[in-house]
Amino acid sequence: MQKCYRIKKSQEIEQVMKKGRSRANPYFIVYKYAKNDNDNFRIAISVGKKIGKAVERNKVKRYIRNVTTEHKHEMNPNYDYFVIARKGVKDLDYVTFKENIEKLYKKMNIIPK
Repeated sequence: MQKCYRIKKSQEIEQVMKKGRSRANPYFIVYKYAKNDNDNFRIAISVGKKIGKAVERNKVKRYIRNVTTEHKHEMNPNYDYFVIARKGVKDLDYVTFKENIEKLYKKMNIIPK
């Protein structure tokens, strides 16, 4: 995912968490915050140490980025997103992983139903 699609500053991530709307399922929490001055959507991904060692955490981040990249043309450019992975996510295979995150994206109207 290109740099223009990332949120790196912790202040911006906190703003998305405090002022944005959120939805969750057993594997993910997704925050969505409207920001009109963006040229495209931006996303931040958080995978905590409780998920596993670095290899497993990086795999989860790669999966989230991959699913988001597949739907990047459908996503509204005026929003910032923050995705947090929960503990049981590392045990999922890719198909189940993708279904869970897509259901959450659809529930939040991030991608069309």
